[in-house]
Amino acid sequence: MAVTVRSARRVLLPIFLISIFARLSPVTCTNNQLEVMQEQELRQFIIDEDYVVVLFSNAGDCTGRCEELEDTLASIREDVVEALNAWVVRTYSPTLSTEYGLNTKKTGDIIFVRKGVPLLYSGPADDDEYLLHYLITNPESSIHTLTDVNFEHLTQAATGATTGDWLVMFVRADCDSCVQLQSTVEAVAAVLKNKKNVAVVDRDDQGGQTTRRFGVKTFPSFILFRQGRLYRYMLPAVDATTLEHFASDGFRNARAESVPHPKTPFDDFTEWCADWLRENPEKAYLGLGILAVVVAGAVFFCVQSSRQAAATANKKANKKKK
Repeated sequence: MAVTVRSARRVLLPIFLISIFARLSPVTCTNNQLEVMQEQELRQFIIDEDYVVVLFSNAGDCTGRCEELEDTLASIREDVVEALNAWVVRTYSPTLSTEYGLNTKKTGDIIFVRKGVPLLYSGPADDDEYLLHYLITNPESSIHTLTDVNFEHLTQAATGATTGDWLVMFVRADCDSCVQLQSTVEAVAAVLKNKKNVAVVDRDDQGGQTTRRFGVKTFPSFILFRQGRLYRYMLPAVDATTLEHFASDGFRNARAESVPHPKTPFDDFTEWCADWLRENPEKAYLGLGILAVVVAGAVFFCVQSSRQAAATANKKANKKKK
């Protein structure tokens, strides 16, 4: 009997010690924490993987809203992985934060990168059901791409017909702030999905005529097209909540304008020339200088030709007199 008790003690003692160690082990403490990735590793992940959910902290430590978001993400991580086969990680990268248009002074933001396209999460930090639904129902972009060819057909802006309201962001190729706002506009499109249409017109990619048609001079610019009228977004702050409010109801505080018809080819060309001169003053001055030289050369050539022709005519006249 004593041997049996000793044997039992020998078996139970390691189990007891293991259970105590497990309780004190930091592994269980990290169950509610996300894997932390460095910037370069994360960049490669975004290239290689279809879906990556990234929690950005504003410092090396995750505190405040960041900590709340991390706890919420950790609680739904398995569901996100199962539904999307996505990676769920945390990082501290001021450079990437700036590229995604995040406020580095805030205590935490979530970016859901879907095949390279970023989506900002602007909802509550402690609502796991809302966050899970937001991620699972937005596996791809909800933004339309409008061009000179399809703009009127899709929006029916001039007729105010039945395709609904359109919040359109006008961008151009060399606009860094346009790129930084992509995740924000994606968030607006996700929230307004099935309610409003959100689209992008790229002036330098088949959208020049449409951009000039609506007199867009600064980038990015936002215009809401609604029932044959347009409303320009003029507020200095551009964030997901403000844009969503503008598209839903805030446009009523903006001045309503009639939607202009497409410009004639001549008017569009003159507008293009004016825009080019305004945006390229150095090239314009250089071009004017070259043009002045060419004109001066042409005038000089004409004068010389006239003098030579006159001299030749005088010689012929003198010969005839002789």
